[in-house]
Formats: sequence, C-alpha cells, structure tokens
Amino acid sequence: MDDLRTPFHRLWRTLTAFGFVCAGLVSSGCLGPEAVRTTRLRYNEAMRITNDEQLLINLVRLRYADSPVFVDLPNITSQFELSAGGSDPGSAGSQTNFGIVGITGRDSPTLSYHPRQGREISKALLNPLSAEVYSVVSAGARIDQLLWLTLNDINDVQNAVRGTLLVPTVPDENTRFLRGVKLLAEIDDRGGVEIGFSTNEETTNASDPISQLNVDGKDLLAAAKDGYVYRDKGQGRITLNKRERGLSLKVRTPFNRSAEMEEVASIFNLIPHRNRYKMESELAPDAESSNPNLPKAIPGNDTIYLNLRSILQIMTFMSKGVCVPQEHVLNHNVPITPGPDGRPFDWTTVTRGYFRISSQKSRPRDAEVAVKYRGYWFFIPKDDVDSRSILAILEILFSLQDNDDSTSSPVLTLPAGR
Repeated sequence: MDDLRTPFHRLWRTLTAFGFVCAGLVSSGCLGPEAVRTTRLRYNEAMRITNDEQLLINLVRLRYADSPVFVDLPNITSQFELSAGGSDPGSAGSQTNFGIVGITGRDSPTLSYHPRQGREISKALLNPLSAEVYSVVSAGARIDQLLWLTLNDINDVQNAVRGTLLVPTVPDENTRFLRGVKLLAEIDDRGGVEIGFSTNEETTNASDPISQLNVDGKDLLAAAKDGYVYRDKGQGRITLNKRERGLSLKVRTPFNRSAEMEEVASIFNLIPHRNRYKMESELAPDAESSNPNLPKAIPGNDTIYLNLRSILQIMTFMSKGVCVPQEHVLNHNVPITPGPDGRPFDWTTVTRGYFRISSQKSRPRDAEVAVKYRGYWFFIPKDDVDSRSILAILEILFSLQDNDDSTSSPVLTLPAGR
C-alpha cells in the first residue's frame, strides 16, 4: 500500500512546491514593476551611448568627406518570459522534501531599425534652421555656443563660412565673430542680455494718417484680429501700425551702455545703447540683409540679421574639430587645405575652445564616447565638458529639425536573440 501511494505523494509535493514559488513571484511583483526597474534604465543608457556614437562617427566621416549614415531605433519591444518546472528525483536523488523546482526568466527584445534616406533625411539635413529655434534651445546652451554653432554670419561678420564645405580649398577664420559672441556671453553671465520673443510695431510701414472720426469700434476689433493697432499721431489723426511677434535680443539697463556692449555694437554694425535689437533670419521673405559696404565706423542697424546654417552645414563645421592622425594627412586620406605658408591648414583653429575630437591608435581608456574609423580611435574625453555639451546641442537641434514623422523608408525588425 505504501509503495502504491509513494509516486502520488511525490507528485503532490512537486506541484505544491511549484505553486509556492509561482505565488511568491507574483506577490513580489517580479513580472511587472520589477522588470521595469531592472531594464528601463539599461535600455535608456544604451540608447544614449549609441546615439552619441552615431553622431560622432558621422562627424568623423564628414571630416574625411565620406557620406553620413543615420539608422534610427524607433521601437524596442521587450517580452519578458518566466517559466518554472518541477520533478521528483526519486529515492536516489535530492534529499529535499519537495523534489526539484526550476525557475528560468528571459528578456526577449525585438528591435526595429529605420534607415533614414531620400527626402526624409534630406529635409532634416539640408533645410536651414529658423530663428525661432533659439527660443527653444537657448535654455540649455550658452549664447556664444549657440551662435557659434548655428550661424554663418551676423550682419555679414563671418564665422569661418568655408568650414561648412566638405573640401574647402581656401583657409578661413572667425576671430572677429568669436570676439563678438564671447562678449555677449560675458554680458549674459551677468544677466545683461536675453534672447526671446517680443511684440514689435512696424512704424516704417504704417498707413497714412487718417481722421479719428473715420474709425469706429468695429474697425479697432478688426485691426486687432489681423495683428494691427491704431496709434494717435496728434491733431485728431491716427495711423495703422502692424504688430508682429518676433525674436529679439534684449539688453538690460545699464548693460546697454557698457564698454562690452559698445564693442559688440561696433563689431556687428549695430546702433549702440539700445535696449532691444530685432533678430531676423536673412532667409525671411521680408528680411533685408545688412549692407556689407557700410563703413564699420558708422553703425546703423537696429536689427541683427542671422545667416543660419542647416544641420549638414553645422555637422560639417563641427567636423573641422577632428584631430586627423598625421598618417592620414601624409597619405592624403583626408581633404587638405593649403595654408598661407604652404603647409596643411589646421582647421581645428575655428572650433578651438568649443569642440574637439581627439584621435589615437589605441582604444582610449577614459572617453565619454569613442568610435573606431580607418584604423584609429576617435573620441571625446570625459573631462572635455565643452565638446560634450556641443554634441548634446547638436542632437537637440537635429531632433527639432527632423519633425516629419513619416516613415517612407523601410523598417528592419530583428529579434535580439536569447
């Protein structure tokens, strides 16, 4: 009788143990919140690192006049599997009262890769930025970083424009431009300037004065609806002014009369001592480019005209901060621009103090981000905070510019394996 009951007792003990384990796992939340706690930040960090690596290798490619390639990872679908099993080892097996119970868990992610190509990537890379982007990004970037990174010139004071070419044949410099934006940054550090939106009235395009008797309440409401306002010109006559919301540089008192701000006005051909300067893109339909033939000793602009770059121009300009190995220079593996002395021009002079990508033969030990290309490691050290912040600003600008959610190119979905 005992021999007949023994197999059933063993089976009962195994199933009981399996039930206890499963109940414990469910009650502890292992299948839900615990899975999130143990995986979300790991995926987050992996995305951050690979995004930085992709940007870095594309900057290095551009320095070598190679094509940049972007592959997005729009979806990560992770399936968590938990399985358990039990068995009775028999009289010759384990001495446990409940037999053998096994628990196995597996994270099975599915990755969807989206290569960006055709019109989709062309729109993001080739369209110039709009001036409105400053109001979004300026909260996380120094004013000199933002202007240095995104502008070809301010009022025709150039920022090493040839540095935006893949293969420049003539050297360039941005000494005067850098002096102006660094002065603005010094004033900004003391709370003296601010970039933001403001409402301005266009008095130059005002209507001819008319009698107040010809305007009633309906006219006032209609004008306000269309962005216009009536202003008193005296002697019972009024004009219609256009009100526009636009980007401007606000200069607080007494900084508008400081020596630094006077030098800024001189560098960028601005009227000195103003509290506000309009900021307009030179590509705007109604924008008038500053006059390059106007003598710099005669300041005459109340507007800061911005010649904004595209993302591709920004990246090509940043790529000039790559420290090219001497071997590649001697072998002509990289575009070379002859300097005034006939020797290869050092393009890192136009990015110095803002962005630099180091290079060496062996893998760097203390790099924030590193990629291997053409037999060398290219990297940004962890202690190079300026370069790291510029890379972060580039990623934000790229995300803002790439606002088309259409996915015209194929999506490659791969199971990540066991």
